[in-house]
Formats: sequence, C-alpha cells, structure tokens
Amino acid sequence: MSDTPTPPLPPPADPWAGRDGHTHTLGMASIPQRIAPAAPAQPQVVYVERPRRRRWPWVLGTLTVLSLGCCGVLAAVTAPIRAQYPVRAELGATIAGLRRDTSPEVRDAANELIAQIHREQDVTGAEVAKLDEPKRKDMPVVLVVATRFILDPAGELDGALAGAGKDRPTGVRSFPAGARGGELRCGNARDKQSDAPVVVCAWIDHGSLGLGLFYGGRAMDDSARLLREIRDDVLVKA
Repeated sequence: MSDTPTPPLPPPADPWAGRDGHTHTLGMASIPQRIAPAAPAQPQVVYVERPRRRRWPWVLGTLTVLSLGCCGVLAAVTAPIRAQYPVRAELGATIAGLRRDTSPEVRDAANELIAQIHREQDVTGAEVAKLDEPKRKDMPVVLVVATRFILDPAGELDGALAGAGKDRPTGVRSFPAGARGGELRCGNARDKQSDAPVVVCAWIDHGSLGLGLFYGGRAMDDSARLLREIRDDVLVKA
C-alpha cells in the first residue's frame, strides 16, 4: 500500500449555490416556477332573493267573487223553473169545493181524452175531470191538466186557449196567477159540440198547463178565481 494519503472527497454540491459557489438564501428565485401561483381569492357573491308578491290570492279571490255572482244570478233566473217543475197532478174526489163526477160515461170520456193527449203531446202526465157545483148542477167545469217542462210558458198559452173552444176566444184578459206564478188568462168561447157559451180559462207555467171550460153563464172573474183555486189543489211538487 502507498503511504500517500487519500485526498478528501469534495463536499456535495449545494443545490442552492450560485455559479460562484456561494449559497444564496434566495436561490429559490432562480428556479423556474412550474406551478402557477394560486389565483387571488374572488369575493363570494351571495344572492338574496327578494320575496315575490304573490298575486294568485288576489286572482283566486276575484274568481271566487265572480263565480259567486254568476251562481247568484243563475239561481235567481232559474228559481221560477225550480219552483214550478217538476210537478204532477193529483185529482181527488173534491177539488176547490167542486165534486168530481165519477160516473162511467164521464170516466170513459176522460180516459179517451187522456189517451189522445199522450198521443199528440209530449207530456209526462195528464188528467181530465168533470167537476160539479154541489148546489148548481147547471154550472159544470171541465178540467184538463197536463204536466211537462215548458220553456216558454207565455208563448204557448195563446195556442192552448185557441184550441179549447169552437173558435178562437174573444175578449181575452189576464188575471193574477197566484203564489205559484206563471200566466192565467180567460176568454169567451163556445163549446165545440153543443155550441153553448163557455168561459175558457187557462194557466201555464214551466211545469204544467191547465185548462178549464166553465159552463152555465159563470162570470169571467169568478172563473179565473176558481181555476186558480183548482190549480192550487191539484198540483203537487214532484
């Protein structure tokens, strides 16, 4: 072995040393920055939603008021119809103080006329009767009642009166129809078969039509009163 001493190893290179061999405390500035610096923090924007004005309660309230108003008008317009229709006629043994003639001849004639009404008219029910004054047999009343829905009562009343007697009634007058409403008119006519003078009275409403032939020289005012009482007695709400 040689006695020549081994030269000491050079110290490891300082990675932060400059070209002049001196260590720079800020040597990191000479290293290229491979990582981009973080972007400065942006201020966070907080959106505060303003409470919206709710308009739908007002709309709903308006629609409710309008609907109630329409319902009120509709109820008022249809009240007479609902009060008068549907109804049925029930004829008892005594009607408005008059006695119903139940003899076979009268019953057969009434049934024949009822069948004719059903054939020729679109009705839900029909009744025919001969009524007598208890003390005046010479003042009978022939009553015809038909029930059905009638949209235009006033428009159909003239036709009903015109077909009751031999000729179109004369001197037709309107009379109070009573609590049930509708129309009531009377006129002078003559019987189709016997040609005897009669007072023809008729009522009409949205649910019924009643016709009375009053014989024996009864006054028109009295005939109208009696037909009004007959109507109240025979009509029943269905």
